[in-house]
Amino acid sequence: MFEHIRISFQSIFAHKLRSALTMLGVIIGIAAIIAIVSIIEGQSEALKSSMIGLGNNTINVVYESTDMIRGRGEDHYYYETTSYMAAPPIEEETVEAIRSYPMVNQISLYHESWNTQAYHMTNSSYPQMFGVDETFLELFPIYMVEGRTFRPGEFDSKNQIILISEGARDELFPNGDAVNQLVDLSGIPFRVVGVFSERTEVDWLYGGWSQPKIYVPKGVWPLLEGFDSPTQIAVQATSSDHIQEAGELAAIHLNSDLSPYEMEAAQYTVADMEAIAEEMAEFNRAFALLLGGIASISLLVGGIGVMNIMLVSVTERTREIGIKKALGAKRHVILLQFLTEAVVLTSLGGALGILLGLGGAKVISSFIGMPFIISLPAVIGGLLFSMIVGIIFGFLPSFKASNLQPVDALRYE
Repeated sequence: MFEHIRISFQSIFAHKLRSALTMLGVIIGIAAIIAIVSIIEGQSEALKSSMIGLGNNTINVVYESTDMIRGRGEDHYYYETTSYMAAPPIEEETVEAIRSYPMVNQISLYHESWNTQAYHMTNSSYPQMFGVDETFLELFPIYMVEGRTFRPGEFDSKNQIILISEGARDELFPNGDAVNQLVDLSGIPFRVVGVFSERTEVDWLYGGWSQPKIYVPKGVWPLLEGFDSPTQIAVQATSSDHIQEAGELAAIHLNSDLSPYEMEAAQYTVADMEAIAEEMAEFNRAFALLLGGIASISLLVGGIGVMNIMLVSVTERTREIGIKKALGAKRHVILLQFLTEAVVLTSLGGALGILLGLGGAKVISSFIGMPFIISLPAVIGGLLFSMIVGIIFGFLPSFKASNLQPVDALRYE
């Protein structure tokens, strides 16, 4: 066998250009499959890490109507991850009780509104508005690009100050000078004290979608909306293993404080993010299978190229085959020699395709900001598949070579 492999390499390197062109179809096919699988796996991993715990072991406890809960049933795709109605007042004792659970690290009660209208002079913006406290900024950090963030004593104060995102700044202040300028919110002037980066951790609550945002201190929220009950409740678990459990325990505790009448109207729920992420990952895997099937067409083309070049090789080496047979070489020896050459040829193409596919996946993953994952089953499967292509498409030329008659082969010019 080792002698057959050595002869195969001699034959391949004796015709470098021809061998390279023959391997091209296999290289492209394997590279496409490896790159597709790696990118899809990275996308699935990013999806799961962002959805399960919003990237920081945090889950939203949602207050929604009982009719919505009943209508949704067990369909995970219709679970809400954010509340669209104000929750009843929540006592500080309830918050501390939830925070005391071993699997709960932190809890934040905050406010959110989609219907905000912001104005500066003749410029307008329609951002998401959040009423935040210190724990909110611990759970969903922001990255300041101008000015400052809220100071500790300002969260519960009535100070009319705000933080705006870069998107809101660009819409309200086209010239870029936003810090210490006034913005009109619901007819009330607020002073901008800082500008933060457009993409924030809280965007994961909305599927990674980013839009202009304005943060106001929690204490000033009633001035804008007329109520101080929280609209959103975020619970951070101590580890990724306890995210769902922490959210469900918080929801149970919050529901226990509701009266039967309140429970009939609405209650606290937690979306099963693990189930949603798994369903979406399953979709990604099916999509990868489809794309892999399409990419496999180039492997078929590569296999036909291998068969063609092996038939040419058999024709070129007819006298060599005749001499070997005249010296006593058996049919199976000739068959194995040419079959080995075909397998070595496609295996080299498969190995180069794997390297090219991983390199391409690494570049694409870095460019779009996704984790780069090497799928070991895909790598092993790609190499085995390339060897199978060599066996299938190399068998006919090998069989033809093994069936040549010594006298006819020696007479061949």
